[in-house]
Amino acid sequence: MILLIPLAAVAIAVRLVAGALARRGRRAAEHWRSWPAAGAAGMAAVYVCTGVTHFVEPQRSGFAAIVPPMIPEPGLVVAASGLAEFALAAGLTVPRTRRLAAVLSALFLIAVFPANVIAAGGVDHPAAPTTPLLPRALLQLVFLGVSIAAVRAPRHRGRRD
Repeated sequence: MILLIPLAAVAIAVRLVAGALARRGRRAAEHWRSWPAAGAAGMAAVYVCTGVTHFVEPQRSGFAAIVPPMIPEPGLVVAASGLAEFALAAGLTVPRTRRLAAVLSALFLIAVFPANVIAAGGVDHPAAPTTPLLPRALLQLVFLGVSIAAVRAPRHRGRRD
């Protein structure tokens, strides 16, 4: 649930700063003035925060412990998903790639949800995430909603889609 902090803080900050800059005539800020675009920036912050944990112990081992058993090479999957989170963060912050990144973000969140179910059920690793399923699912739904909303964010400077 702590990931709601970077999501909200960054989204609100981006929205406020973009609005102030746009009122001062900074056309480059226009594509950040909408809530969907600001939400995309917030999701980028979430992905950076979570991506880092895929490469730092003991979180890395904890994530490997919740990879579904039918998926081979849990360590490789953890590294790949961390890299995917960094790529999503980058894509969400570039107006021209934001829509594609938002769609891929939604698909990514759906793809990793089985690991969340396993984590909620409890695994025998001290660093594995332990959030119960309902709060975890609600958080994933928030992230999914923000990602889907980001599809509607403006793509180009000064253009409101």
